Order: sequence, then C-alpha cells, then structure tokens
Amino acid sequence: MSEHASATSSGPGGAPPADELMLVITREFQAPITRVWSALTDPDQAPAWWGPRGFHTPRQSVDSDFEIGGLYRACLVQDSTGEEHWWSGVHTDIEPPNLLVFTHAWDKADGTRGFETEVTFQLDEIDGGTRVTFIQGPFDTIDNRDAHGAGWRESFDRLAEHLRRSP
Repeated sequence: MSEHASATSSGPGGAPPADELMLVITREFQAPITRVWSALTDPDQAPAWWGPRGFHTPRQSVDSDFEIGGLYRACLVQDSTGEEHWWSGVHTDIEPPNLLVFTHAWDKADGTRGFETEVTFQLDEIDGGTRVTFIQGPFDTIDNRDAHGAGWRESFDRLAEHLRRSP
C-alpha cells in the first residue's frame, strides 16, 4: 500500500495547493477484479469492511441507487458509543469492473451536508490479483485529508480480510 500527496509549496493566500489536498492510496488485493468490484459495490458486503476498526456500518443503513446519477446514503456507527455518522452522495461514473466514482459528504447535525469531495476507485488486474487506486478530494484541509486517509487505510485492511474470508 502506498499513499501520495504531492507538492509542498503554498497556493494562493498561503493555502495548500489543490494537489496537496488530494488523498491517493494504492492497494493490491490477492483477489480477482470481479470479487473486488463486488465487495466495493454490493451493499450486502458493506458491513464486512466499511469503516475503520471500532466502527461498523449496519446493512439496514445502506441505501443505494447504483446507477449514474443515483443517490446513496449510509451510516457509520461508533462501536463504543453508538454515535451515528451519516454520509451520502451521488454516483457519477460506473464502469464495471474498473471504475467507480461518486461524491461524498458527511451529514451535519442539522441535517445539511458537509464539505463534499469526489471519490474514485480505479481497479486494474495485476498478476494474481487486483490493484485499487483510490483517490479522494480535494479536501478543505490537510488535517481532514489525513483523517480520511487513516480511516480508509483501516477500511482497506478490513476489505483485504473480507476478501480472504469470502469465496
């Protein structure tokens, strides 16, 4: 697994440059591309791997209209407190089994959507498995980019475990 955030110079007004606000994670899974695609897109598999350790995504919280322009919404529940974190977005590109793109925003307490990013999963067949290139951003801050990176890395660890367990 590797992570990349390029450029270190400041953008306009001292803000980080746009490419520095992008999260890029590349991960290789020892599973065929069709199994990885299925795990990424099948709501019934979401509870097995969505979210970092210490959180879970109840299947009944996942609502997805899996088509371009289709909406999705789901909830991440913190195991120790039961606190719910809802997120939602729109599927903007779906090219099975290689490309999945959607918007992502956390819901605020008042029911409005928070800062929105774009998420891309690019899947490529490699010898013996699948390489997933994950891109999310641009984020509003480097701290938010880094926090999402930590969560996604743990989710991908859980995805690898799920793929090893499932046929």
